[in-house]
This record gives sequence, C-alpha cells and structure tokens, in this order.
Amino acid sequence: MSSVKKSRETVRMKQILLFLFAAAAFLIGCAYDEVPYRGIFVNKSSLTLTVSPNGQDWEPFTLPPGQQHSVTLHQPTVLFVVDPPSVVWLFDETTSTITFFDRDPDPDDDTLYYCVDGTTACDGVTAILYCNGGFWKRRLCADACADLGYTMAIGCGYSSNAGKDQCFCE
Repeated sequence: MSSVKKSRETVRMKQILLFLFAAAAFLIGCAYDEVPYRGIFVNKSSLTLTVSPNGQDWEPFTLPPGQQHSVTLHQPTVLFVVDPPSVVWLFDETTSTITFFDRDPDPDDDTLYYCVDGTTACDGVTAILYCNGGFWKRRLCADACADLGYTMAIGCGYSSNAGKDQCFCE
C-alpha cells in the first residue's frame, strides 16, 4: 500500500473519530444542560391543605395558610391532587406557581374570588370554573359542550394543547 493511500486512510479515520467525539460531547452536554422543572405551591386560602402527587414520584406535603412549598421534577408538568378539594387554584405558567384560593363564602352564588380573566379550573370531573370579570363562575361541562354543539361531555381535565383545564366533549 502506498504511503499516500495510508495517509488518506489515516486522515479519514481521524475525521470519523473527531466527528464521533464531537457528537458524543454534544449529547453529553445536552444531558447536563437540562434544568429540573420546579413547581411552586402557594396557599392563599384560609385552609391547611395536603398536596399529593397524581401519578408522579414526589413526596406529599402539608401547606398551611400563607405558606409556600416547591417541588422539583425532571418533567415540565406537575400533576397533583389537593385535599380538601374545596379550594380553587390558579397556575401561572411564567413562574410555574400554583396558587390556592378560598371559594366564595356565599353558597347561593356560584362565583369564587381571585381570578384572572380567561383562567379555568376543573371543579371535579363534571364542571368547570372559568374566570369572567375577575370572578370565578361555575358551569357544568354537559351544558358547556351542548352550547358548543357537541352531544355529550366526557369530563373536565387539563389539556396540554390548550394549556389549561377544559371540558372534553364528543
């Protein structure tokens, strides 16, 4: 084999090794650049709450009124249940903060205090709370779906496409 041919093979082999090294370094660098997701829970209600994971691996905690607690995850979504469920919550996507508020103390009125227009929250699985004019309003998903021309409501839940809680209709 000629020395020119050996030299070309050596250069080619070095190029392949350099490419593989660069690709491996890039992949390792990407793995270390991932920042864990942090969900911040704030209790602005008058109740002491128990917040538990809903299918995720983090420890449940108690949240007294006026306190806050952070949960760190390796995925960009915090799934939780709160007890007692007689509070409403607002999720601020820019700060990853979930804030709990008391419901309106007047049981004859279906409004709730403290909300930002356009915000929604499921009230169980059959109704949705939506903010209108700074106050929470409650609506059955069956009624909301019928008004939109659907034949039935499947329930209420978080929609990753919409980025908020909504009624699911068929």
